[in-house]
Amino acid sequence: MKNPGILGGFVPLIVYGILTGISIPVPAALGAAAALTVLFGIPDLRKGRILTWANLLLFGGLFLAAGVFGMTGLVPWTGVVIYTALAAVTFGSLLAGIPFTLQYAREMVDRTLWKNPVFLRVNVFMTAVWGGIFAVNLLLTFITLVAPHVPGWTTGPLTYLVLIAGIVFTIWYPGHVRKRAQSGDRNTG
Repeated sequence: MKNPGILGGFVPLIVYGILTGISIPVPAALGAAAALTVLFGIPDLRKGRILTWANLLLFGGLFLAAGVFGMTGLVPWTGVVIYTALAAVTFGSLLAGIPFTLQYAREMVDRTLWKNPVFLRVNVFMTAVWGGIFAVNLLLTFITLVAPHVPGWTTGPLTYLVLIAGIVFTIWYPGHVRKRAQSGDRNTG
């Protein structure tokens, strides 16, 4: 099986969203997301990938809190907690100088490019985009909780559209940068 790269790191979040969207109880959806993180993420966990470890701690911790220890008051807030944690991890990886996308990108390019300023700038930009995606979804999820007059059927689908836009961007952008670099355009960031 081909390594799904960075997109594989979003599978637990997507599965969690789908399961809660079809009315699976939140603790069960959290457990499924945590199990998927372990089941499919063992190679990434061994490599120390920030996103996979964040998923394991996040979904595993929430599952333990809500499903095992019965902290049911947390259940309505799980979306807010998830997007807060993912945004914090993403922006934290930027502040630490290790954009989380870099861990995946290095497996896709020749080692000689790893210190290339354009390569680094592209990964800082992609990580910042994902931080923005998580922040937007945090805001949408928060609005759903604190503004009962805003129907969840509008904000919920918007979070999926934002995630889909991020996935499309993640697939498109590296190829776009490569094409621009090959055509001699220096302004690739």
